[in-house]
Amino acid sequence: MIKIELLGSLRVRRKRDLTPSAPKLRRVLAALVLNANLVVSVEQLAEELWEDSPPVSAQTTMQTYIYQLRRRLGLAEEQSRPAQPGPAGDATAPVLLTRVGGYELRLGDNAWVDVHDFDRAVSRGRALLDAGRLAEAVESFDAGLALWRGPALVDVTVGRQLSVWVTELEERRKTTMERRFGALLQMGRHHAIVDELAGVAGTFPTHEGFARQLMLALHRSGRRAEGLDVFRKLRGRLVEELGVEPSAALHRLHQGILADDPKLYATPHAAAPVAVAEQPAPVVRPRPAPATATARPLTAPAQLPAGIPDFVGREQELSLVEQVLTASRPSDAGARIVEVHGPPGIGKTTFAVRAAHRVREHFPDGQLFVDASGLTSGDVRMADVLTATLRSCGLPRETLPESVADLSRTLRSWTGDRRVLLVIDDVLSAELLEPLLPGSSGCAVVSTNRYRHEGLAGAHRVTLPPPTLEEGMRLFAGIAGSWRIEDEGEVVEELLTMCDLLPLVVRGVATRLSTRPGWSAGRLRDRLRVDESMFLDLAAGPANLVGSIALSYRNLPDVHRRVLRMMATARPAGWTPRTVADELGETPEAAETILEHLVDVNLAVEVPAPTTPSHRPLTSLPEYRYRLPRLTALALRSITRAEESGLYSAAVPLPSANRFRWSPFSLTAVHPA
Repeated sequence: MIKIELLGSLRVRRKRDLTPSAPKLRRVLAALVLNANLVVSVEQLAEELWEDSPPVSAQTTMQTYIYQLRRRLGLAEEQSRPAQPGPAGDATAPVLLTRVGGYELRLGDNAWVDVHDFDRAVSRGRALLDAGRLAEAVESFDAGLALWRGPALVDVTVGRQLSVWVTELEERRKTTMERRFGALLQMGRHHAIVDELAGVAGTFPTHEGFARQLMLALHRSGRRAEGLDVFRKLRGRLVEELGVEPSAALHRLHQGILADDPKLYATPHAAAPVAVAEQPAPVVRPRPAPATATARPLTAPAQLPAGIPDFVGREQELSLVEQVLTASRPSDAGARIVEVHGPPGIGKTTFAVRAAHRVREHFPDGQLFVDASGLTSGDVRMADVLTATLRSCGLPRETLPESVADLSRTLRSWTGDRRVLLVIDDVLSAELLEPLLPGSSGCAVVSTNRYRHEGLAGAHRVTLPPPTLEEGMRLFAGIAGSWRIEDEGEVVEELLTMCDLLPLVVRGVATRLSTRPGWSAGRLRDRLRVDESMFLDLAAGPANLVGSIALSYRNLPDVHRRVLRMMATARPAGWTPRTVADELGETPEAAETILEHLVDVNLAVEVPAPTTPSHRPLTSLPEYRYRLPRLTALALRSITRAEESGLYSAAVPLPSANRFRWSPFSLTAVHPA
């Protein structure tokens, strides 16, 4: 039996203490345990360890960490473990498996994790609370809370993703404490818990739930003045620190204490059913057992990535999205859907996240974020994405079905009476969206799409144009400093023009100058003139242009990739269907179909022919030509060189551009062992 403890300091025991001491090894272990029985991608692990700056040796280092965990903890690999029938969680011995794109820590019957025991105790307590068995519910809550030995992962240096997990665990702990106090208040145990409540409320001075319970306990204990003082102090903190007033429910309780409302003294017997409408204590709304799709999470999921503080422009598009997502809608009209389209580097993900933050208060039951880039490549299965999404909604993994169709129905059931916002990033086709769509008109979806010809019926389409020069200058100034525009305004304008005003590239240029305070904008401009390949190495955080274009390139048929490689060569006037047909040995109609598809995937652009012969019949259509934007052609030439040198194959998965920086020169792509 292996025992893993996360609710406090990290501990691993298997007859003896096996806890790793290396900080990064502890972080990898914690991430795998918290995502037990799910594939954790290499990109997620690398982001946790190194954030936006993975070392060149990241692949080797990650393989070493996995090897050390297997050896130290006695975790078998798939090859050395005999096949066993039954679902994934039935195996008796825990194993650490290498999967496509990542790793999976599979915990079986011979493993104990305190987080899992805590969740089971809380679920049991909630069921007992719903049944009115208050004393038994308190015992179950006590059993779960007793597993906590301090703050979660208190001795682990957490990165971005683990910090989210830690916050979620702490919120689940506080919610359980609030439910326990609520049950005790209904049992008339206010005298016994008033001191404990005072200590907890002091630890969390802006938590309205604990403050409300303390006010009620003090009032019932004959300490009305102290109860009123709790409200006064809480209101002062909320106004001073957050600029908000206490909730309406807390104001009503305050008025009830002032008026000495006799209803506030009502405490039902422990064995009596809970009458929610009559009780001022925090009673949980009746619900089905946790195994059903309608079970509510302890806290609403809040998965939106952090917005970018230096976001510039797009006000018209943002206002349109806000109007669509918040407009009233008939109950049978289905979810509101907004599709965001645009070429690589235009800022679709940044825009979608910005729009979602603007409307999140309209979706109090949760905001979900799904990175769909791995679905098309096969790195991630749709069943895994749906399972992870439902788990974040509070549904235990062991209660979830296995098939995509059943998981999709479960998601629709869970969202059926809720107001939830889903942001689905990097969608390749409408088919990928279908299983993820919620089932309620109160829900909404924002998706970012690579292919502009793909879409859902009834969806509102938003196509992002390049920003204006003025917006590009503001974006540049926010990153590199406004003094550069004051000193070299014309040079900066020239730099932004060289970037085609693509926000991703503008950010890369501005970031490079911000890290080189001794450089002038003119120096960088001159270097880019001499060596355009520098554009491909200008990363804005974890993403760069070549990585984004490579993700579109890898999903095209062979003939389309061949045409792109042809078009990436110098041909300023562009390509006509006939010139492409001559190169391919195909008909002009077939070549035009290929070229139109490349326009649909936002890699090529369509332009009218520069001249129209005077002898062309008036009834004939003008001939169109097709070309690649300059930076797109530059990125494709880089990918072509990498293919020819054997460094990249379209059959080999590339890391997501949203997760990783990729360049065929630096080879910072990381693949699992």
